[in-house]
Amino acid sequence: MVNFRDLGGLPADGGAVKTGVLYRSDSLAYATPADAKRLVERLGLATVIDLRGQYEVENLGRGPLADTPVAYVHAPIVDVSGADDLAGHYLAMLAEKGAVLAGMIKLLASADTLPAVFHCEAGCDRTGVLAAAVLSLLGVPDDAIAEDYALTAPAMPAIHARVRRVAEQLGLPTRPGVDLEWAPEAAMMAGALKMARERWGGMREWAAEYGVSDDDVASLRSALIDTRP
Repeated sequence: MVNFRDLGGLPADGGAVKTGVLYRSDSLAYATPADAKRLVERLGLATVIDLRGQYEVENLGRGPLADTPVAYVHAPIVDVSGADDLAGHYLAMLAEKGAVLAGMIKLLASADTLPAVFHCEAGCDRTGVLAAAVLSLLGVPDDAIAEDYALTAPAMPAIHARVRRVAEQLGLPTRPGVDLEWAPEAAMMAGALKMARERWGGMREWAAEYGVSDDDVASLRSALIDTRP
């Protein structure tokens, strides 16, 4: 993996996001056996949430964590409408895959699920949208969410190289119009959060539309916010 990080330490309502309980990543299919051992034995990983589609899972696998007792949850975010820019694409994920995302938020509200990691292929788009939704519900400011999203940028050269290599191995053409040199910028996620407020009034209102209750949000905050000074 080249894009694994702890979401802990970000400022949240009443404190900060706890460290060592919630991670985001690129695909765990690329984990080495040593990576898997560290995740299980040192980080105490309890749950993997995989946002990749079935084709990705079947053709790229799950990596060595598939042979561990860590719980595996498949929550595919695929077949989402395109848009003129990434902010619009992320809004489409919230609108069209809201039920899937909300289900993962409810899952993360359970202490039994943690520590947990969620990932897609690159750990940028689908992972970024779920991270933004969770962090917004924790009261993390938009600018901090956008800055965390942009932390993927240094990993993008390695991710682009891997995309080319995997496409060659699977005999897949590079999709027309896909820029394999781009890097995420904070403004992309900031724009998506702004559009979500304009459409739903805020992430809390979005979550409520897809069945996330006040009790779910309270449990999420209890599980993920460190209130110690």
